[in-house]
Amino acid sequence: MFELLPDYDGGSIPNFSSALVKHFGIKPYGISMDFGAKGINLNNIDKIVVFLLDALSYRTVDKLINEEGGFSNIDRSSLKNMTSVFPSTTTSALTSLFTGVSPIEHGMLGYMLYLKEYGSLSNMIELTPFGQERDGLQRIGLDPLKFLEVPTIFETLYAGGVKGYHITSKSFVNTGLSRMHTRGGYVKGIYGFGDMIEEIDDILSNEETKSLIYVYWGLIDTFGHRYSSSSQAYEMEAYWILRMIDDFFQRKAARNTAFFITADHGQKETPWEKEIWWSKNDKLYDYLYTLPAGEHRACYLHTTKVEKTKEILTNNWGDKLLILKREEAIEMGLFGSKKIENYIDRIGEIVVIPRDNYSFCFKYSGQENSMKARHGGLTKDEMKIPLIFLRK
Repeated sequence: MFELLPDYDGGSIPNFSSALVKHFGIKPYGISMDFGAKGINLNNIDKIVVFLLDALSYRTVDKLINEEGGFSNIDRSSLKNMTSVFPSTTTSALTSLFTGVSPIEHGMLGYMLYLKEYGSLSNMIELTPFGQERDGLQRIGLDPLKFLEVPTIFETLYAGGVKGYHITSKSFVNTGLSRMHTRGGYVKGIYGFGDMIEEIDDILSNEETKSLIYVYWGLIDTFGHRYSSSSQAYEMEAYWILRMIDDFFQRKAARNTAFFITADHGQKETPWEKEIWWSKNDKLYDYLYTLPAGEHRACYLHTTKVEKTKEILTNNWGDKLLILKREEAIEMGLFGSKKIENYIDRIGEIVVIPRDNYSFCFKYSGQENSMKARHGGLTKDEMKIPLIFLRK
C-alpha cells in the first residue's frame, strides 16, 4: 500500500532533533533517535552543525557518492538515513525539525491548510489566506510567536544553557514562518554559500563551549520542481553543495565539532501526463465546504458528505489514488502516534494520496503550472532522506 511510512518511534526527523537536544544533557520534548544504533558517535562533541538541504533525497546522495565521487569525507560509511514526516513537505518537516515532535503534535500539517479559527484556506509557508500577500494572517490576529503550542528546540536548548542558531536566506529572516520556527534562537541571514560559510565559521570560532547550528539551503527543491529530481540542474546543485560542505569540514572543523547533512523530504518525478487536474466545475467540488487543502501529493478534502465524496473519488480515480477517511489516516499513525484534537480539523474528512507518480491537482485560479517533481506523499523518493554524519 505504501512504499515507506514515517518512523516516528525513533527513525524520523523529529527524533533526530530530539536526540541532538538530549546529547547536550537536556530533556527533549519528543522521542529521541538512538544515535548509537546508527553508528553515530557524539562523544566529546560540543558544537554541532546541521545542514538542511531542502528536497535532497537519499537516492540522489547514494547516486552521487557512487557515480560522481570527489568527496574527502562523505562516503558509504558516513551516509545513514531516516524518514521524513507525513505529509513529506517543508512546512510539516521543518516544524518537526525545529520542535522535535510529529506533525499531529505541532499542527503544521501541510502546505495549504484550512484554519477554522481564521475562516480561511491558508498558505502555511507564507502564513497568509489564499491569494493574499505574505504574512496576511498576522493582520487578522495570528501571532507567529504563539501559534506553535509546543516549545521549539531553540527554547529547550536555551533553558539548558546551549545556544541555538538558524542560518537561512535573508529573504526568510523576518517572515512569520521563520520567526515561528526560531523562537528562542539566534537567526543569521545570508545571500549565498560564501557568507553562509563565513557565518558558520564565526560561530564555531567564538568563545562558546556548546552550540547547535541549523543551516537551511533551498535551491535543490526549486530545481527539482522546475527541471525534475533526475535533472542535471537538481543533481549538480546537490553535488556541489555537498562538495563545498565536505571541503569546509575538511579545512575548518575542529575536533570537538560534528557536521550533519540531511533534508526535510525528497522528491518524486511527476510527469504531466499523470497529473489529475480538477476544478470547481467538477461534481466532486459540490460536496466540499472549503477549497481543497494539503498538497498535490497529499490532498485534504473537507466535506460533510464523506461517503458520497469517497464514492466519486473511487469511481473516477480509484486506481490512481489512495483514499482514506481522516480517522483511518490518524489510526495508521501517518501524522504521529498521538491524537491532538486541536488540530484534527486541519486534516479534512478525507485524505487523498496519489499512488506511484500521480499528482492530484486542483485549479484554484486556473493559472497553476505543472511541476516536473513534487513531494508530500509516501514513496521512498519522498520519504527516505539522507543523514550524513561527519566528525574528526
